[in-house]
Amino acid sequence: MRFPPLFIGFTTIFWGFCAGWEAFSIVAAVVFEVHNLIKTRFDLQKKDFVRISDLSSLVMFILLFYSYVENEPRMIFLGFITTLPIIFMPLLFAQLFSTSDKVVIGTKFGKRIHAHAPVDIRTLYILSILFATAAANIKSVWFIALFMLIIFVVLSGTVKDSKSFKRYLKFCCAALFITVFIGGTVVGGHFLISQKMMQWYNDWYESLSADPFKTSTSMGELGKMKLSGEIVFRVYPEKKVPLPLYMKEADYNVLVKNTWYARPRRTTSVFPVNDMEWQFFGEGEGSEKMKLSLWMGKKKGEGVLPLPNGAKRALELDVAGIEKSILGAIYVEEGPELLEFTITYDPEESFESEPRRSDLFVPKPEKIVVDDVMQRNGLIGATPEETLAAIERFFAGFTYTLDLKNKAGESFLSDFLNNTHAGHCEYFATAAVLMLRNAGIAARYRAGYMLDEYDTFENALLARKRDAHAWVIAYIGDGWKTIDLTPPQWKSADSGGKSFFEPLSDFMSWLKMKYENYRRKKSTEFNRILIVAASILTVFLMIRVYLRKRRVKQELSDETKTLFEAAGLDSPLYQMLDYYAENGLKREDSETLRRWIEKNRDKLQSEDSFFDIAVLHERLRFDLDADKTALMAELVKEFEEWKKSKERPV
Repeated sequence: MRFPPLFIGFTTIFWGFCAGWEAFSIVAAVVFEVHNLIKTRFDLQKKDFVRISDLSSLVMFILLFYSYVENEPRMIFLGFITTLPIIFMPLLFAQLFSTSDKVVIGTKFGKRIHAHAPVDIRTLYILSILFATAAANIKSVWFIALFMLIIFVVLSGTVKDSKSFKRYLKFCCAALFITVFIGGTVVGGHFLISQKMMQWYNDWYESLSADPFKTSTSMGELGKMKLSGEIVFRVYPEKKVPLPLYMKEADYNVLVKNTWYARPRRTTSVFPVNDMEWQFFGEGEGSEKMKLSLWMGKKKGEGVLPLPNGAKRALELDVAGIEKSILGAIYVEEGPELLEFTITYDPEESFESEPRRSDLFVPKPEKIVVDDVMQRNGLIGATPEETLAAIERFFAGFTYTLDLKNKAGESFLSDFLNNTHAGHCEYFATAAVLMLRNAGIAARYRAGYMLDEYDTFENALLARKRDAHAWVIAYIGDGWKTIDLTPPQWKSADSGGKSFFEPLSDFMSWLKMKYENYRRKKSTEFNRILIVAASILTVFLMIRVYLRKRRVKQELSDETKTLFEAAGLDSPLYQMLDYYAENGLKREDSETLRRWIEKNRDKLQSEDSFFDIAVLHERLRFDLDADKTALMAELVKEFEEWKKSKERPV
């Protein structure tokens, strides 16, 4: 197929600017177009092209690995597609700077060579550019115009007469329609897939991204999470810890209707004491350590850290900033999607702020309900300890359930305490906080996770969405005490509906964590070094092939010459070309025979014998299965007849 001058360089630069390889594409385009200026060519043999094919295969594997470490999981394949032209570049370079107008694609296993028939790699290269630029998902007007221009130029090589021109126009119209239709389909399909993926993570985004600092929590939010077994974070204790393990996210002190709020919302900045070390509470490090691997979500990497009781200092916590709320919640600002750090803590210590007036406040509608229940059941004791014991006995007769239907006209609290006597942790924690406050005991509503599942494969405690929990802290005696009045069977009740495929989901979650952890720790310099190394290796092997070819060119055996393009170098056709050159039809050094024939076809119309000789010559040069001796004899015979037809011998 014919390609106009500078076309390959233009398409290469077009691809580079679409795929983000601008500088690389400009250099490659210059190298490719230099072949029109340099007259020296390399006489490459079949085994040389096979070695270059193997080099292209090596480049392909390097680009696959590069795409793997450079792109998000769902973009790895598209990222690789955009680099397709790079795979063909060594073969294109070989064709442009060799004496052949075709290359052999194959591979070598041991001493055996597996190869296909010679092909014009330029066509495959242009097709790879079209495919790669389309994968880059460029949708501007200039891209579509240039994209179609390349298609029109490529197809123009088929035009030879008026009939083929009409066919050319039809192909161009079809290509335009297919490009627009398939492009729209691909973009639409990508949009639908993206929407589906967003639905998969909808619950996660609602819980972690809608209010990343969790300054409020509505009744029912934790209940929704209990329907999912998705792993939210992992805990790797330095040594065995008592189970269950409570991990606090946030405390709440103000109830308005069905929503708890953390007030005031004022926060203070926490500054690192050393490189990636943050002192949350107290002084120094705690006596115990645990490592956390936590998914923070993709929205700016913001969120609340789940921490054990008595958390003091975080080590290797690579975030941009930390904020601490009045009620002791730790907020992360601009962290990575996967956050891994070590927390030191003293489990017997508590760093909650002193009780405030809001820790005793009971809203009027709820106070009427709570006061009535406590009076009727005698739940107010002489001391805080007696009151707590009475409340615990009262809730002992309640049951745990996620299937809740409040009685019409009644508040959830009244229905829970007076009618159903059944609910999930949010109900128990809310009721207990209000009852303790009504008895004059400062109390807060706490949300977080309760962990009791140890995975031997990962050697970690797993925190699933269904492990989300609410409980109470109350100021009794000389400090804050943890109080959990939810019936113990809540764990088995929530786990009973787990999916049959949960083990597979856990394994995929583990793989994702390992992959994301590797991506997070990799450096950009490593990727660039990988590309530079591939480029250096490519140049080195190409130079080695060409230099070796020059040294052994005269040492090739006759058997080797008959295998590939070396056969036919003594063809009488070259004498005919010298004759035509003297008569004004000079063939340029970089010009292939077919290109020269197409350029001078009108002037050679009367030379019927020449076209027959040219066909024999090409068979002699490129037909690997032909009888070279017979072809040469026939070619010499035709040449002698052609010589006799000329007035001046060649």
